[in-house]
Amino acid sequence: MGSYEILNSQKGEPAALLLAIDVSASALRGGHLEFAAQQILTLLTSLKREDGESSSDVRVGLMTYDSRIHLYDLSPALSRPHMLVITETEELQLPVREGLLVSLQDCIDIPMELPVKALGCPGKLLIFHTLHGCNNSLSFCFSQSIFQPSEQAVSLAKECVSQGCGVHLFVLSQQDVGGAWPGHIPYLTGGALHTYSHLQGELDRERFCTDLKTTVETDTGYKAELRIFVSKGEILFIYLRVSGCYGLFIPGPNPGNVTMATLDCFTTLAVELAHTRALDETRGVAVQVVLSYSTQTGDRRTRVHTLTLRCSRQLQDTFRQYQAQTLLTFYCKKIYCAVLERPLQELREELQTEVTEALASYRKHCCSASVSAGQVRFGNMKYTHNYKC
Repeated sequence: MGSYEILNSQKGEPAALLLAIDVSASALRGGHLEFAAQQILTLLTSLKREDGESSSDVRVGLMTYDSRIHLYDLSPALSRPHMLVITETEELQLPVREGLLVSLQDCIDIPMELPVKALGCPGKLLIFHTLHGCNNSLSFCFSQSIFQPSEQAVSLAKECVSQGCGVHLFVLSQQDVGGAWPGHIPYLTGGALHTYSHLQGELDRERFCTDLKTTVETDTGYKAELRIFVSKGEILFIYLRVSGCYGLFIPGPNPGNVTMATLDCFTTLAVELAHTRALDETRGVAVQVVLSYSTQTGDRRTRVHTLTLRCSRQLQDTFRQYQAQTLLTFYCKKIYCAVLERPLQELREELQTEVTEALASYRKHCCSASVSAGQVRFGNMKYTHNYKC
């Protein structure tokens, strides 16, 4: 039905799961470290026992941090893990590589005691950070604006995208979580930001366990490249083009080409199409989406979707066929992406203008019954529009 998938001959590195845990004094005092460690162990143990396609084949790595970074050699030949302490964190250089990522089957029974580019493979980075006051080790992600990420945060996100690493940040706190949080890196890499301000309560503990399980077990594609193709008219004249693509990714120079670190069934993008000349009603238009990605095991796949759409010169057909929820989702994504670069008041006025013009166009060209100013009629129903909203 216009969709198919190709298994490429090339095979890349299998994905890994890297756990980064805050072991500072505040994490220990608040009980967050003990709770997070218990839930992680419970989840990894359940993965080992799953039937069917074995989840125990996933490679796992562990790092802890306070003012320093601690890496662990988890080689199965060792009786217990070897801890490697890195004091110079400005330019991280790994002293060894062997044993940092091992199969879950090999390390799940190793006794335990209580970044990513150098590991050379895609995967998920789960950070469990304990917040204590305003001064914390994640301050490098903050910016002067709540909505605009710092240059360092964007640079780090770009490195994660090129590596195929999705960042998932779990913020544990003993106080209400609010303010300019470093959510840009997780969101721009296909990850998520989870905050918990009352882990002593049963509700937040249950939510933490659910979020952790969903993050680890969700089927994920890595190093994804999305290309969008549209119909072309006569030679030298492109009737239809991709004018914008909106979602949680780092935009590039071409809106029809999107690069993402990770994606899953929750990933959504909004695409805006524009035409410079009248479209052919008899031929319609075709939209083709080509998605290349790597699986958990490193297999490279290419998925192709092709969709044909009808065209009409009648404005009534446009209003009759549109879907309100789709239109609302599109505007939400478009405005959210623009918030990072433009003032809120300007965006609010632009959105009001577009909606007002659409309603006025419907009232002028499609509304058969007479209505008063400020009202439009859809079928047998009337809607009043407040132009000051």
